[in-house]
Amino acid sequence: MTNAVTAGRLPGTAPTTPEQARRTWPRTAALGAALIVLAVLALTWSVGPQLLLGGAGALAVLRGAALLRAARTGEVTRTGAAGGAVAVWFGVLALLVALVSATATGWVLVAAVVLVPTALAVAATGRAAAAGLGVALLAGAVVLGTVGGADALLATGRVAAAILAGVVGLADVAAAVGLARLARRPEPAPAAGCGGCACSAGGCGAAALR
Repeated sequence: MTNAVTAGRLPGTAPTTPEQARRTWPRTAALGAALIVLAVLALTWSVGPQLLLGGAGALAVLRGAALLRAARTGEVTRTGAAGGAVAVWFGVLALLVALVSATATGWVLVAAVVLVPTALAVAATGRAAAAGLGVALLAGAVVLGTVGGADALLATGRVAAAILAGVVGLADVAAAVGLARLARRPEPAPAAGCGGCACSAGGCGAAALR
């Protein structure tokens, strides 16, 4: 699975330059650290699941808004912009559910444990077999709910969602490390035959007309 560490970019974005990496790696590191903290709280505090869902929703809104802003400058493709809009929409819904009901939060986390890994697998591989992962997880959830009851299913969803958030947080921290390394690289040299002297005057075409 290609990620920001190995490719220097996120899905739907243009290749990251050192200058862009210098702007984005602190945000990526902060996002990963926040997810790890939320995961720990979800496992250790009674209101942790609501904090996890609400916090994840808030982070999704922030990430989606950042993608939409980047789309205006051409740093993100149309696919990335669409992903940003979806992130904002689902982030707002997650915030509302977390504020309204602890029980609804638990069921949303159960659904997230089934759907999020499947979506990531399908996006990463594009193989039909990845969809089987979601079917297997859903079947396991149904069996657990039948055998252990709703309480067991909600408790399992809480733990699994916390683990999933922690794994994503660690992946973001690793991606931030990769971006920080890229940020230390020098900017690419200008194309052959270009000294950069005409850039501030409108480009080489403008210089050639003089």
